[in-house]
Amino acid sequence: MMRTLASWLLPAILLLVGLAWSAAGGSERPDYARTPVLFVHGHGLSSADWRPLIEHLTQIGYPREYLYGVDIVPNTMANVPAATSVISPAADSLLAGAKTAAQRAGYRGEVPRRLDIVSHSMGAVSSRWYAAKLRPDLVRTWIGLAGANHGSQAACAFRDEASREMCPPFATNARTHGVLVALNGTDGAWVDETPYGLGLDRPGVPHIPADGTRSILYLTVRVEPDSWIRPEGSALLDGAGGVSIRVPAGVPVRETSPGNFLFEANVGHDPLLYHPDLMRLVAAMLAARD
Repeated sequence: MMRTLASWLLPAILLLVGLAWSAAGGSERPDYARTPVLFVHGHGLSSADWRPLIEHLTQIGYPREYLYGVDIVPNTMANVPAATSVISPAADSLLAGAKTAAQRAGYRGEVPRRLDIVSHSMGAVSSRWYAAKLRPDLVRTWIGLAGANHGSQAACAFRDEASREMCPPFATNARTHGVLVALNGTDGAWVDETPYGLGLDRPGVPHIPADGTRSILYLTVRVEPDSWIRPEGSALLDGAGGVSIRVPAGVPVRETSPGNFLFEANVGHDPLLYHPDLMRLVAAMLAARD
């Protein structure tokens, strides 16, 4: 969600810590068998917020050409237009660029034909629309970090189109929420929140199973308290998980329900992206299907 000027200070400090941590660990050679990763920022942010995580992943063997953060302009764009006009062409470009980079490097193995998505805040909604509604055949793993999956009452105070979408159906001052209803259903009409997912949906949900061409590992990470995702449980997804995650030693996280993780370090909504332990966790999540 939106960031104030004062809130830049802690992320800047954590960025320096994260980069120093990555540099201290050395760097692995690029592995072109890895799956490319597309990063989708949240409301009011930009691709720059992914630089620490991208740097960490290159240090552990991801080719830099396999990692790309989109810039949604304006960064208050509504979710469906963001998915169709920004995320979709960026995904196609990333896969094409990854193939070219692998061939240029002399890689003779099979180049991945699908990608992983790491999203944050409202970017979880636009990227989940892409994964669930547009190109489920191209998405292998989808990760939502402090995602506004079911909206956030904090968004109800703003008037831009994206915030209006994120004002959840259960809020007393909700205005419009068609995207959230399409992705999550309502109490009287449930839908599969994780179509083509590997996890188990709750009883009564009209399940859309994975098949030969579409299978997605959905994972979420949240923080509590979260000043931008209210209530924090909005970040959780029914039907997430389905693959065991090997959490690195010392990472302060707990899987509270299948595929839904609570990051227990004392860190806020935006600074989460800069936390060194979060970077290690995301790397482990991306490796879960390797």
